[in-house]
Amino acid sequence: MARFGMLVDLTRCIGCYGCTVACQARWDLLPQVQFTKVHRYEVGTFPRVKGGVVTTQCMHCDDPPCARVCPTGATRKRADGIVVVDEQECIGCRYCQSACPYDARSFNPERNIVQKCYFCYDFVEQGEKPACVDTCMAGARIFGDLEDKGSELSRAITAKKAVQIKGTSIFYVPPRNLDTSVLPADFQEPGAVRIWQDIVHPAGKTVMGLAAGAVVAGLVVNTVNKSNNHK
Repeated sequence: MARFGMLVDLTRCIGCYGCTVACQARWDLLPQVQFTKVHRYEVGTFPRVKGGVVTTQCMHCDDPPCARVCPTGATRKRADGIVVVDEQECIGCRYCQSACPYDARSFNPERNIVQKCYFCYDFVEQGEKPACVDTCMAGARIFGDLEDKGSELSRAITAKKAVQIKGTSIFYVPPRNLDTSVLPADFQEPGAVRIWQDIVHPAGKTVMGLAAGAVVAGLVVNTVNKSNNHK
């Protein structure tokens, strides 16, 4: 089974926003919704200042907290490592947005759902590349199978000594001497996720169970009363 990931070579990225625009066109996103973002940074002090860009997106975490807090199961991690959202099942509660440590999810107010990068899984299933990879004029993005040591992605990770954001499926090739603190941090589960799993979610299920029990009990009592009145 393949396990998909992506490498972003920041030594080649020119910050043209081509990946952002291609993704928006591919998924017919609102102007303010961006699955792929371009962040600019500066290092040094005047007059010796240098700048660069870091692109971010859904990191397709190994153990995604967004999936664990989703009350409907709309967010799930596939066997091939891609984290998806079933937009028909999403109720727009936005718990996943709070759980995401990378601020990689966007709320669509027109459809009342939360969306994110899907690695263009439908393209991938047809043997094609994600839109951001296909459109990158600098060849800064490489997508592929992490389990296949002979894949273009695996070979590039080794050859370029790419840095993996631990706990995710994303790798970066940072420019020489770049302070890696500008890269996304290694995965760390937000504390709110544990509170949700241990307290809020079980309590919610209990309340729903009690409510359902009360409804059933009411129906039984009502039926019994009607039966007695007919006698």
